[in-house]
Amino acid sequence: MTAFKKLKTIREFEKVRMPHLRSHEDFDIVIEVGYYEDMGKPLTFKCLLLMGISSVSTVQRRVHTLVEEGIITRTRSESDRRSIELGVSSQTRKLIDRYVKMLHTHVTKPT
Repeated sequence: MTAFKKLKTIREFEKVRMPHLRSHEDFDIVIEVGYYEDMGKPLTFKCLLLMGISSVSTVQRRVHTLVEEGIITRTRSESDRRSIELGVSSQTRKLIDRYVKMLHTHVTKPT
């Protein structure tokens, strides 16, 4: 399989299975939130804003939309009720796991 065929397969997966992740910012937000969640340190909304993924208003708008669509969860911190912690929904986690497996298959498979 050629490099472009692999990229086409990956992109088709993204379009069909992940249409809710519309932009690079959406992907970056989900990746950062999931990464910190996996590390056992839920990412706060404030820390996400400080990462410089995009402008504050864009990140706020994208997170709001991702929460409404059930991709990201937003909860009050147990240790500091003023903070909002972000998480990845179980459905999104399963989808991302499938996506990573598919990427791994197409990237490591010899042509």
